[in-house]
Amino acid sequence: MIAVENVSYAVGDFAILHDVSLTLPTGQIIALIGPNGAGKSTLFSLMSRLNPLQSGKVAFGEHDIATTDAKSLAKVVAMLTQENHVQGRLRVRELLMFGRYPYHQGRPTQADTDKVNEIIHAFELEALADRFLSDLSGGQRQRVLIAMIVCQDTPYLLLDEPLNNLDMYHAGRLMRKLKTLTTQGKTVVIVLHDINQAAQFADTVVMMKSGEVVSVGAPVDVLTAKSMKALYDVDVTVLTHNGKPVIVDVMQ
Repeated sequence: MIAVENVSYAVGDFAILHDVSLTLPTGQIIALIGPNGAGKSTLFSLMSRLNPLQSGKVAFGEHDIATTDAKSLAKVVAMLTQENHVQGRLRVRELLMFGRYPYHQGRPTQADTDKVNEIIHAFELEALADRFLSDLSGGQRQRVLIAMIVCQDTPYLLLDEPLNNLDMYHAGRLMRKLKTLTTQGKTVVIVLHDINQAAQFADTVVMMKSGEVVSVGAPVDVLTAKSMKALYDVDVTVLTHNGKPVIVDVMQ
């Protein structure tokens, strides 16, 4: 379980989050959605300890992020931020091995090599494995960074806008891969702007606006025409395909 209790956050006199509390189940894809400025990425940065908590509490299972040391937390939570600046001239395979660092501490074992090879295959990176990151396209680089996070093999994954730079094929493949990870017991918290990706693949949707959580539930329950109007101030039609909502913008 992920527990977020009474979390508020401000920059100067400007409040970004207002007393946010959430209890999120494990073994699911949990999508955070909402308009720009809703507080999604700020909440993500606090959950991932990129920014320090100003108030409240965040815990992943029994691991309170305020009291768990960094070395231990690295085996519990892996994160992908929107801004990833990997320094140095690294090959793809080397970067994925870096994702194993919490385990090998600079001395990779055969088990680490096997995990890297497994993820290379799972993410269809064989053709890129020995290329330098600097030689990759934006989409290829994004796929590799996500693979590195998965290679860390933690029970919780936090992904902030992982579909950035991905084409339709690779976006779909990634979401299906994340869905497979949840069947293995992993929990994926993902910030998304693509509402239909959230509708198709998320088990739970957290809707945020103006620094507050306005609704939490299954996509079919919370992704309604009324809620889209309230959240984004847009008129939509909500269709159903294979039991999943499909959001269609209404042209004026």
